Amino acid sequence: MVKRFQMLRRYPGWWSVAFFLLPLIIPTIIVVENDGHAVNSNTDDHQNRKLLEHGLRGGNVGTGESWTSPGVDSSDLISAADPAVLSSNVTIPLHAHSGTWHVHVYVGSPPQRQTLIVDTGSKAMAFPCKTCETCTECCGSHASPYFDPFQSTTHRITKCGDCLLEGISKCPLYSFGLDSSLQGAEGNSNFCTFTQRYTEGSSWTATEVEDIVWLGSEDLVESVEGFLPQLAIAYPFGCQTSSKGLFQKQYADGILGLSIHNTSIVTALYGEGLIPQNAFSLCFTHEGGVMSLGGTLDPKKYHFRPIVTTPLTRQQDHGYYSVEVIRLLVGRNGGSDPSGEESIVITDSETRPKLLRDMNAGKGCILDSGTTDSYFPSSLARVVRKAVIDYASSSNLHDNDSGNGYNAENVDLFSNKWRHRMYTYAEFQALLPTVTVVLANNATVDILPLHYMERVPIDSKTGWVVPWKGSRELANRLYFEESAGSVLGTNAFFGYDLLFDSTLPGRHRVGIAPADCHAALARSSTAATAEGMAMDLQ
Repeated sequence: MVKRFQMLRRYPGWWSVAFFLLPLIIPTIIVVENDGHAVNSNTDDHQNRKLLEHGLRGGNVGTGESWTSPGVDSSDLISAADPAVLSSNVTIPLHAHSGTWHVHVYVGSPPQRQTLIVDTGSKAMAFPCKTCETCTECCGSHASPYFDPFQSTTHRITKCGDCLLEGISKCPLYSFGLDSSLQGAEGNSNFCTFTQRYTEGSSWTATEVEDIVWLGSEDLVESVEGFLPQLAIAYPFGCQTSSKGLFQKQYADGILGLSIHNTSIVTALYGEGLIPQNAFSLCFTHEGGVMSLGGTLDPKKYHFRPIVTTPLTRQQDHGYYSVEVIRLLVGRNGGSDPSGEESIVITDSETRPKLLRDMNAGKGCILDSGTTDSYFPSSLARVVRKAVIDYASSSNLHDNDSGNGYNAENVDLFSNKWRHRMYTYAEFQALLPTVTVVLANNATVDILPLHYMERVPIDSKTGWVVPWKGSRELANRLYFEESAGSVLGTNAFFGYDLLFDSTLPGRHRVGIAPADCHAALARSSTAATAEGMAMDLQ
């Protein structure tokens, strides 16, 4: 971010021309209130209507019609489920840092870039804001400068009685951190605020603000020219005014909540007719990946097998992407085992069914892109450890220290004792199994050793293991310690294009397709891409 803005400062001409023209494109969006601050005068989706009316973007905005595209034939639909899954009309590059996956979001006029965690386990978009001229940093130092709403001619601080993040923000007894000059005669209880707390102790508080927002790439010019016309909407978010714990120290500026909620940015894009379905997909690599808006990656280009969908459970209870596990296995080749070697069944409806109930208990099995590791019930630990011991002991590899085969004690690799362990490359290949999670409809997720073991050297172009000499310390990031339910974090996402589809009320679903996420990232990072079914934005 710093490098990009330094470049713009050296070449001010382009930016001056672009934002001299922007008010001519959308001249009726901005008004100046009596306090002299430029704000958005709209209290609902009228601002998005004006973006369309003045030619900033196209599409069937606000018509309530189904999204269609001229010239699309039935071969562009994936016939894995009813209704059909569409491929995406736009793909956004992601980048990984410190165990989390991030998207660049541009906010305001002129735009200020924020780097946000892509999180399917939370609801709101929020990041630190500069709330007054003399304020010190409230929320630590991160990838980008704090967003300054008063440098944006399109910002609007929503007030009590007009809170836009329904079910999230509310009117408190006082407002947090805002310049008192903004509070007017109504006093300091005039703004919508909300707080998010996390189980490990972190928390933040934010004031609701609305501004022009769109997702883009690291490159500002590309994001303005390629993504802004397709994705710019007026959207409410949280201006963080305080934070505690990990949010003070993390690389990311903030968080992009993508769980199921009517205030989701994906739902907003769908409501404005900018994407074909109320859906998105994530395809992660160790370096980054892509986020596809409105559907999946183009299956003809990137999917190795047809997508399989599985319904969400407990849809009325919470906004998590919870799925039903029907089987858990440990083996060499996961759900499809062409070698003929049988996988070891940990649990299914006939084998230790209580363990299966434990995996689906509580909030169920949650797909959470904001969690790096994966977590399973503690009741599975003994059975899984024994299965891993049996698997490793059956290998033909000999212990380098004794020259004999491995015994139960030194291949109890899923125990806490051996969570951190030195491995030769041969041991890594021979001793560690694939853990397979089978969901309803036989949607299968294979968690490979190269993904659940931390510090494995990975080729950034292919995603495969780079052999090493001698021994290196690896760390197992599958945990068996939950009291109920399970969480599949990002180490279970690798190698899949995962669809999160909330298009039909009461029929929300997740889709899983083995995919070439590296090829998708390589393509998306070169330009704004229209994948599969292109939308006519002229």
